[in-house]
Amino acid sequence: MKRFLLEITVFVCGAVVMAFEIVGSRMLGPYVGTSAFVWSSIIGIILLSLAVGYYAGGRLSDRFPKPVLLAVIILLAAFFMLFTVFIKNILLDFLTDASGNIKLISILASLLLFSPPAVLLGMVSPFAVRLRIHSVTTSGATAGNLYALSTLGSILGTFLAGFVLIPSFTITGIVVKLSLALMVAGILMFFEKKPDHSTTVEI
Repeated sequence: MKRFLLEITVFVCGAVVMAFEIVGSRMLGPYVGTSAFVWSSIIGIILLSLAVGYYAGGRLSDRFPKPVLLAVIILLAAFFMLFTVFIKNILLDFLTDASGNIKLISILASLLLFSPPAVLLGMVSPFAVRLRIHSVTTSGATAGNLYALSTLGSILGTFLAGFVLIPSFTITGIVVKLSLALMVAGILMFFEKKPDHSTTVEI
């Protein structure tokens, strides 16, 4: 199992980010409803955040390809995700008092609540690819495998959120559980073997 810690972590992070996206609509729902533009705001902001994370994760992993840094990134994502539990009502009350524009509230709330953990979770896959690549001849397969695992995790997270978590738990309870899953994934990375750069082929 220790051999596949990185793969397990990528899978878990993929599941969590998608579950969090779906739960996000329930966070905003009591304030702005769950109309198409609310969903569009959530999905658009999270996709933008993931894109930023992919870029930042790729750049950072080239400079510091260390599992311990990936562990810190995931633990920070867990912290920011958990933090949404404590600030969501305060933030949404403030935004609804400050503006009656539901579209604007949806975008700002999505940006402030969901963007920080989504950016950090977006960094995971490119970082994992960098840690796993040891040869240019297998770099494509390595990247494909890890992104496939992340996507499979997202599929599981989608069904888990809709079929199990939302019907069974409160929004706060779900976010706490997702944050704990990230904490476990982050801790696992402290046990991931540091890549041997002496055998790494420059790409």
